[in-house]
Amino acid sequence: MLTSSEKKDYILRLIEQMRRLVEALLGKLREGVETQQELAEARGLLGQLLGPLAGIAPRMDSATAGQMVGDPGILAAWAALTAAEADLAQAHGNAAAAGATRRRALELALEAHLRNNADGVELLELIARLRPSVDASTLAPRHAEALDRVP
Repeated sequence: MLTSSEKKDYILRLIEQMRRLVEALLGKLREGVETQQELAEARGLLGQLLGPLAGIAPRMDSATAGQMVGDPGILAAWAALTAAEADLAQAHGNAAAAGATRRRALELALEAHLRNNADGVELLELIARLRPSVDASTLAPRHAEALDRVP
């Protein structure tokens, strides 16, 4: 059995691995190269990070998923992957799916923000990148209020 310190280190390594995969996915997407392998690997890592919640958390509304997951690092990694999936949907010409997925990514990023004492640069950059493409009036009041408080 892992100690709490070992578990935290393991989670941080998975989050860093996911960050690198998302960066690779976005780079390949910009180059017009196939991204399925990176997407599948990132989704697999997300499943590991979510653990027993992997099957149900993606079907929950973002506030409930945020409460169940709790860890801001995991929520931020999930948000980054979801934003990349939105970019992929947009690249494939599915604007409706891209819009809904960007909203979900922003909500997850805001859930991470609400649980952080000090937001990392990457999370703030993700929120700033998603903010203009999501109509704030479509967000739940909790997320709209959080968005108003993000610097």
